[in-house]
Parts: sequence; structure tokens; C-alpha cells
Amino acid sequence: MLKILDKIVYIVSLIAAFGLIGAYLSPIINPNTFVFFSLLGLAYPYLLIGNFILLLYWIFRWKRRTWQIVVVIAIGYPTFRTYYGTAKTETGDASYDLSLLSYNIRYFDVYGWSNQKNTREKLFNYLNKFDGDVICLQEFLMNGNPDRRKTVIEQLHTYPYYYIEKDMAIFSRLPILHKGHLTFAPGYSSSCIYGDFKLGKDTVRLYSVHLESYKLGKKERQFMKEISSGLKGNDIPEGVKNLTTRLMIANKNRAHQAEEIQRHIDGSPYPVILCGDFNDTPLSYTYRQLSRKLTDSFIEKGRGIGNTYIGEFPSFRIDYVLHSPTLYTVGYIREDITLSDHYPIKVKIRKGS
Repeated sequence: MLKILDKIVYIVSLIAAFGLIGAYLSPIINPNTFVFFSLLGLAYPYLLIGNFILLLYWIFRWKRRTWQIVVVIAIGYPTFRTYYGTAKTETGDASYDLSLLSYNIRYFDVYGWSNQKNTREKLFNYLNKFDGDVICLQEFLMNGNPDRRKTVIEQLHTYPYYYIEKDMAIFSRLPILHKGHLTFAPGYSSSCIYGDFKLGKDTVRLYSVHLESYKLGKKERQFMKEISSGLKGNDIPEGVKNLTTRLMIANKNRAHQAEEIQRHIDGSPYPVILCGDFNDTPLSYTYRQLSRKLTDSFIEKGRGIGNTYIGEFPSFRIDYVLHSPTLYTVGYIREDITLSDHYPIKVKIRKGS
């Protein structure tokens, strides 16, 4: 009986191991070339947990196959560090040149998504109390209503300088020397703005981005909630089809957007800081394109589980602060503020000597 069980578990182990290896490959394979690997990248945490469970089984059975799983898990350690921070805790007394906050504020909870009272006022209060230099806000306003825009600017009174474009905003206590935005191809729901700031004798360019979301509707979200409790057989194929179609379309579109942003960054005359909502996990083509020439603040100074999205999917780290190698992160905090469906990220950055 145990031999039969071993054979079954061995087949499952092979599938799980190859799935995990496929997830490791997802950052280097453009979804527009082969989209399947991008789905494996999304499933990485679950594939990793599955392999650990299978590892425990083979340890208990005291089989040589244990080492096969150990090797597959071990080669992904650099990936693990992008999900779980291992840096030392910030001392709080490190000197820095720029302190910034990146936050997807979900349009100031205009439709009451949070089910909390006075969320808008709480957001204004939180943002004004931030003791840093610059805040980068994604999903800033629902439309171009001039009265609403004026009201928001007045409410964020502690920031004399600002740049607003579409659903993006940069508010600053430092002068914005130059500002601009990227124009994406029609049909893309993405935004990217930037501003140049003087830090002592040097200038840095700060980008704030909001890349395409999965656009999951009520139907897809309801399917995800109910799948664990069991659905009728006829509902599952249709639900899987709708969900995977949206995932694949968004993964492909973000790949194009990331490449375009990277080309613009390559043309920057200054060191850059790139922050915002990528709507993609660290094990993705999008993240690799945007981070391959930059340093991830979370890897430098983050600690613990780094998830930044509070919603159901993808409930991992999808908000980032990256910067040129000539800059250094001296502080990284993901604040447990639940006024949006994202957590805010606070980062302190120092210029290189």
C-alpha cells in the first residue's frame, strides 16, 4: 500500500517541482511570447508551499527524493527574498536625503468601498501628517472634475508643490523642477508621471506608475470566493476560463507597459526612483523589466512578509519603490493602514558618496 502511495506522491512531486521551476522562469519569458509561464509566476507562493508539504512527506518516508525537492526549493532562494524581507530592523537614526510615500488611495474611497466612516477625511489627515518630502498617489481622482480637484489640493495643504495627471499625483514639500508623463497606446489602462527634484547639488527623477490591473469583475471575484467551498460542475470551467482570460490579457499588456517605461528611464539624465502600483508580483516579467537596472528598496531594508495589496487577488507585494544603484535605501516601512485596498509604503533614500 505504501509503495502505491509513494508512486502517486512521486508523480504529484514531479508536477509540483516542474511547476515551481516554471514559476522561476516567468520573469524571463515575455507573456506576449508564451503567457502560460506568467500564470505559474502568480502561483509561486502556492507552488512553494506545496513543495514544502511534499518535502515533509519524503523526509518522513526517508527517501532520496527528498534531495530533489530540496534542490528545486533552494535554487529559488533569491526569489523568496523578494517576497519575504530579511533585512535588519531600521534603527531610525540613519541619515537620508529624501523621504517618500507611495500609496494607491483608491480614489479617496469615493464609492464607500472600505465600508468605513470618514475614510476620505482620514486619508487627508494621514497624508498631511506624513513627515517626509514627497507623496506619490495612484488612483488619485475618478475624473477631471475641477471643483473636486481644487478641494483635494486645498485639503493637502501641507504640500505646496504638486503635479496631477489623469489618475496620478505627486505632492511635494520640495520644488518640482521639471515634470511630465508618458503616453501609452490607446486601450491601455495605465499611467506614468515623473518629476525632477534637487537633492543638495544633485538632481533625481522620481517616477510614479500605475500599471494595468486584472480588471476582475463581480463575477470573477465571486467565483474566487466560492471555488474553495465548491461549485456546480458546470460553473467551474466557465469561471476558470473567465478568470484566466483576464489574467493573461493583463499580463501581456503590462509587459508592453513595463518595456515602454524602462525605455524612458534609460533616457533619464539623472538617477531615478521608480515607485507605484505595478499590479504584478515580484516573480513576473513586469517586475524584472523594471527592476533589472534598479535596486528594490524592500530587498535592501524590508522585513517580513511584504504583501501590499489588501484585496483578495493578488494578495502579495504589488507596490514597489525601486531606485538607481547610486542611491541607497536606509529605511523601508509598509504601514498597516487600511484606508484603501493597498498598504502605503514609506521609504527613506540616501545619495551615494
